[in-house]
Amino acid sequence: MIKFQDVPYMRLNMDRFEQKFRSQLEEFKHAKSFGAAYYALLGLDRIRDEFSTLAVICEARNTMDVNDVFYKEETEFFDRVKPRYEALENEMNEALLESPYQKEFEIHIGTEPFRMAALHKESFHPEIMEELKQENELSSKYSEMIANLKAETEEGVVPLSKIGTHMGSEDRNERAKYAAIWEKSFASAGEELDDLYDRLVKVRDRIAKKLGKKSFTEVGYCRMGRTSYTRKDIVSFREEVKKNLVPVAQRLFEKQRQALGVEVLYHYDEDIFAGGKKPQPTQNILEDFQKVYQELSPETRVYYEELLKCEFFDLSMRPGKIMGAYSNYVAQYHMPFIFETYHATTGALKTFAHETGHGFHSYTKRGEPFSFSGACSSDLAEIHSMGMEFLVWPYLKYVLPEEEIASYCYIHLKNALSFIPYGCAIDEFQETIYDYPNLSVEDRKDLWKQLEKQYMPWKKYDTDLFLSKGRAWQRQTHVYRWPFYYIDYVLAQVCALELHFMDQENHETAWNCYKKILEYSGQKGFKETIESAGLPSPFQEAVIKELAQSVENSISWELMGAEI
Repeated sequence: MIKFQDVPYMRLNMDRFEQKFRSQLEEFKHAKSFGAAYYALLGLDRIRDEFSTLAVICEARNTMDVNDVFYKEETEFFDRVKPRYEALENEMNEALLESPYQKEFEIHIGTEPFRMAALHKESFHPEIMEELKQENELSSKYSEMIANLKAETEEGVVPLSKIGTHMGSEDRNERAKYAAIWEKSFASAGEELDDLYDRLVKVRDRIAKKLGKKSFTEVGYCRMGRTSYTRKDIVSFREEVKKNLVPVAQRLFEKQRQALGVEVLYHYDEDIFAGGKKPQPTQNILEDFQKVYQELSPETRVYYEELLKCEFFDLSMRPGKIMGAYSNYVAQYHMPFIFETYHATTGALKTFAHETGHGFHSYTKRGEPFSFSGACSSDLAEIHSMGMEFLVWPYLKYVLPEEEIASYCYIHLKNALSFIPYGCAIDEFQETIYDYPNLSVEDRKDLWKQLEKQYMPWKKYDTDLFLSKGRAWQRQTHVYRWPFYYIDYVLAQVCALELHFMDQENHETAWNCYKKILEYSGQKGFKETIESAGLPSPFQEAVIKELAQSVENSISWELMGAEI
């Protein structure tokens, strides 16, 4: 199998591609039998793989070095042609919905692809082509801007990603110092970030109006393929979080403050274990994680060995590489590509488990004849990754010193719970912004400050450089690039925690539940999938309250070294 670095790339001939796509689509539309329609759609799917493969390769190599002129130009090319591709996808969705063989297809690909097609049809019209180009170009600028942020340190000017280990130092003074350096770096781009977001909000509002929607929030729900729940359900869910989860999270942070013996728990203290120590994961994450996946299951062993053999990953830190992580499926090579700036922190370890969880789903689905079967909504996709973060707990001895495993688990569990209100705050922020697109820059900052008080009352800052000014949302890539994605993380986190407590009781039961979620994702909607797999819905009454109590009860403060 070819290694990722050797995968060839060529610019797509969009005119020829469009002609080929439409020709195959016509064959599907005029099929005289289900068999003919089946193989016509299969051929269309292979054509779609051609586009997605080149787009993924381009994105990967651009994010590996945003200053590479060739791939920067190719990224700009895809920003221009993606609206044309979306138009083709919309035509395919219309053909799927009009197909006389829908019932037969549902046996092979499930009912969800047809519901998703109906929603995606609502979020596209040829009239918004120009706005889509503008949106793509603007959102791409965010990644480029952040990738090029520099940190001014005593050792000289370095990429911002290089100071991550200092920000997690056991020395509180060092943490505070480098947290301020980080804030100063982001603050230097503050006005540019304001302007970029304002332009994105305005263009997205024009998209919504041209589609006949009241606000871009409605468009966002369609784009995210939400077939199982509504905006009203999310509003009720967020209120449950405020009422029943935030107080528990606040108590956990207060106990942590006491355990650390500090007068104020600042934002850079939140990941620090009692006594000021912090777990130090392995530097050799790729090699050592092989032992984790060897023991987890036969399926993960085969998956991970092939990932290593083909080198479909990039974990190094270097100038020009964006900060962040993702897993993308390279369709024509039937392999996921794992991307991260790994710097041997607890967050980086969790992120690696997360992204390889995404990769495991796409790897297990690669034998399906249609890509529809694996193209699930992101609320389900994030269970694949967040669930894997917890499922590797029994094997952490391979990537952490044994004496530090308890502290890692404490940090992971506490942060998993406290992430839920943060994600809700991001979601409510975006919903308000797009409902009121003419809010000023200062209004947006004030809105975030209000939401932070409601959802994260424990947040404390010791500088007035960036975060305390209501700008914390500006470090979240999704707000700029993938609006309304973040609540999907939240719902998935709830499910991942449920899976975790199931795993604590019976590992085999939890693993089988996880595999069922992988299997049903793409064929069924969010609620149908998790309920069929054996998990209660996050929207069910008392789920949030009971989950928060389970997390609080499961943290042993004596084990953590805190006399509370």
